[in-house]
Order: sequence, then C-alpha cells, then structure tokens
Amino acid sequence: MDLMDKPLWNELEKSIHEPARLALVTTLCSSPEGLGFQELKLQCGLTDGNLSRHLKVLEEADIILLHKVGKGRHSRTKVTMTREGREAFLKYLHSLEQVLHGALQVLDPEETDAIAGLSLALS
Repeated sequence: MDLMDKPLWNELEKSIHEPARLALVTTLCSSPEGLGFQELKLQCGLTDGNLSRHLKVLEEADIILLHKVGKGRHSRTKVTMTREGREAFLKYLHSLEQVLHGALQVLDPEETDAIAGLSLALS
C-alpha cells in the first residue's frame, strides 16, 4: 500500500461501526415506521443506559430521530432512521464490502479455500 493511500477501513462510518450501534441501525432498517425504546432495548440486548448512550451518538450523527410522545411516566420514545441515516448506512455497507474484498485478496489461497463454503454476498 502506498503511504498516500488511506486504509480501506478508515472509510467505515465510526458512528455506525460500533457493534451495538450496528445492531440498532440494522434493526431500525427493517422497521421504517420506527421502534419504541423498549422494543429496541429488547431486540438489541441493551440496558437502558447503554441504549440511551448509543442513541445519542446516532442522533448527533443525524442517523436517527427520537420522537417523544406523552409526558412523565407515560411518555414513550419512538426511534426512526433519517433519510441521511439510511444513506450513511448504505455507504457504510459499501465501505465494509470493500474492506472485506481487500481482506480476501491478501489471504493465502489455501485459507480462502477453507472458507469457500461460507456464503458472503460480495460481488
């Protein structure tokens, strides 16, 4: 690699790449109408505090929107992906695909034969 070339993994969106945030974004992609805080917490296996912290990072990156409904003990938070968030996630997936392609190219052919049975949807 030329010193002027950036490593491919530098292109990965850091606000999405963390495992819990990747789980959140992936889960939200399958629910365009959004999900409630408790649903997300259960589906992603997070605590209230962890979920709040990760949602704050995603909100600050304009990847999600938080909608608060009601007041006090009866309030609910609904989380939806933004259009920019969906675009950022698609860009993230493309960058991740490039990283994985690069990794496959440098592996020993015997190693790649060992994983030939794996079904990676890389084009």
